[in-house]
Amino acid sequence: MIRGMDLTAAFSGLDQVDWSQLRHAYGPAEDVPSLLRDLASPVEETVAEAEQGLWDSIVHQGTVYQATAPAVPFLARLASEGVRPAALVCMLGAIAQSVDEHDLPMPGAARAAVAAQLPLLLPLLADDDGEVRRTTAWTVAQCQSAVAPDARAALWARWAAETDPVVRADVLTACALVSPDAAEELCSAALTKNEPAPVQVAALLATVDCGLPWHADLSARVTALLPLDRHGFGDLWEREPLQALTKALHTRGKINAAIDVVSSALQQAAALQLEESEDAQAAVAEARWAAESLALRSRKAPARLLPQLLPLLDDPATADDVMPLLRTWCQPAPAALPTLLGIAQGNNGSADEALAALVCLGAPEATGLLARHLANRPRALEAAYRLATGETQTPSDPRTPGDDGRTPLPYDRELLDAIGVRLAVEPPRERRSAFDGGLASANEPVYLSGLLAAWGRLARPALPELLAALPRHPLPVSRALAAVADPLVDAHVVEALQAQAGQGPLATRQAVAGALHTLTGDADALVAVLSELLTQRGNGLDHAVTTAATLGQAARPLLPQLRALVAEPAQSRETVPAIRAALGAATLVWELTGDQQAAIPVIREGLSWSSQRWGQATAKRAVEAACLLGPVAEPLVPGLLPLLDDPELAPAVVRVLAGVHPEVDAPSGLARTALADRVLAAARPGTYARSASTVLEALAALGPAAFTAAQLDLIRDLADGDRRMVGAGLQNRIILEDERFRDAARALLRMLTA
Repeated sequence: MIRGMDLTAAFSGLDQVDWSQLRHAYGPAEDVPSLLRDLASPVEETVAEAEQGLWDSIVHQGTVYQATAPAVPFLARLASEGVRPAALVCMLGAIAQSVDEHDLPMPGAARAAVAAQLPLLLPLLADDDGEVRRTTAWTVAQCQSAVAPDARAALWARWAAETDPVVRADVLTACALVSPDAAEELCSAALTKNEPAPVQVAALLATVDCGLPWHADLSARVTALLPLDRHGFGDLWEREPLQALTKALHTRGKINAAIDVVSSALQQAAALQLEESEDAQAAVAEARWAAESLALRSRKAPARLLPQLLPLLDDPATADDVMPLLRTWCQPAPAALPTLLGIAQGNNGSADEALAALVCLGAPEATGLLARHLANRPRALEAAYRLATGETQTPSDPRTPGDDGRTPLPYDRELLDAIGVRLAVEPPRERRSAFDGGLASANEPVYLSGLLAAWGRLARPALPELLAALPRHPLPVSRALAAVADPLVDAHVVEALQAQAGQGPLATRQAVAGALHTLTGDADALVAVLSELLTQRGNGLDHAVTTAATLGQAARPLLPQLRALVAEPAQSRETVPAIRAALGAATLVWELTGDQQAAIPVIREGLSWSSQRWGQATAKRAVEAACLLGPVAEPLVPGLLPLLDDPELAPAVVRVLAGVHPEVDAPSGLARTALADRVLAAARPGTYARSASTVLEALAALGPAAFTAAQLDLIRDLADGDRRMVGAGLQNRIILEDERFRDAARALLRMLTA
């Protein structure tokens, strides 16, 4: 309820702000005054729309803008007068929390604006509404070091007075974060005095957040409180308590403590199931998620947690939660095979998940089961496809498709025949949604064709089915035909591909012509399609240039189009696909002709994107293009040196410098040991696989003499430390890609220390 203040005072000065000169997520901020005024409307629908409009514009997805800080005083005044106080104070907290700042006059300006309004908000800590008290405590904490002594005192006064357990938990967290010197005493007292469960959970989390000592008694307290989610703490702080606690422990280097806490949680979940406790389902979900999350961070976790995870596989109510982890953890699980085999032979949805796990675990029975149930096992089919194409193959497994004649899923005639039957199935006439089997239906031809391609010429008996499916599924089937057919005896396959390459959309023709080139070595059809694509402008241009680069000297007929692409004025390349296509074209022209001037100006243009918002990835592509030039890249060095300060770009820049001066101890005046420091500083856990690999490539380019003993120890940690280097990307590939990175890091270390 609005407390009766004349809201004219709340909007005082609103019209004196030149909102037209400020910007938010959608452009000029001229609509902000009306949105703020609508918050005080007596019409609920108007108020709700205004609130959403402000979320969308001034704190869009956590980003703050020029118009954000000027709006803060008006939001604070309205909240202090009872206008949607919980919601508006929450918005202010989100503004203070933001680290994604867009064109602010100075870093931290939005947070400072909220901190300046805290005297107006602090009385809300005593509001009758517990949600308002909680939100206010949270918002004060988001102001971090900007919190003044009076705000700290107000929080501690609230802690002394608060009786609601959930609100008290939030106040404790806020007190600990804004008063770190007193956090240990506060948390210890909360746990010793046996405060209500939400407060104990908050104290445990504050203990790890503030870097306080952790010991076995605290781990035991976590176990006694499980499942933590039932205690209602954590939603304001946007975290799930058990997962957040183990993540914080692992980040602090308390690896064994983090694993032990999750291990105990899994054991507790299994015990609650046996007792048929009402908390069993919540305990399993919480423990399973904490285990999955920790395994994505810790290399030790999967092997240590698997024994505690497997008992949950025996219960039909929890088996579906466990089986996906068996597929993605890259961890042998022979003890799980009997149970998985039993589930896989059933008729429900769990059978598909179980068979997918058997495929990934290399069970010999998986091939026959997939052959007999192919039509009803889409997840297992996908797993078999990804294994066959190397996408989920365990790095330590020496089997690589095509390297020694073996494939992860062995050739099997029964499965071959089953694939032929499925290829003959007409696709549904009506497009179904992804949630109604549409995605599986669309992807099935890709997976079926991919399996045949992985078997190579062993799959020649399936040529009739592949040829029949070619008009319906030209992209995946043409690639399979290129791998399966023998061009010396299968002339009819060559003729079919030639016919298909001359019809349909350009993207389809490109794929089929590429398959024809792979099969026969004849690039004419592919060059003809690429010639058309290179005259067009769109998102596919970059892909066309990339394909042309695979042709080597056979791409020479494309030089006129490639040169035209490079010669376009820079102002015509304002989109990411356009500049990336130009970079690829410039380097290809240089490779085909030796024309240095074709590459240098465009690469320099790409480097300039480093100063643009969202331009870092494009600048990285430009640096990688420069890596291809070797000594020819020397004119680019002055523009590259400042990029050494960017950890994302530094490894590729070091590769360029090492390539420009391959025999020099100090490329561009920088000692190789100093360059190694720059690269190692970029080796941050949790990065993408490509960025992590770039680090190893740069270290290798520097050569063995570049490294001190301490630097070699850092590389050993990349190879054998517990924290995963790869931590971003598709969740079901993170562990696989980190295992591959670890193998590559070990190989690098052997090379550097030989």
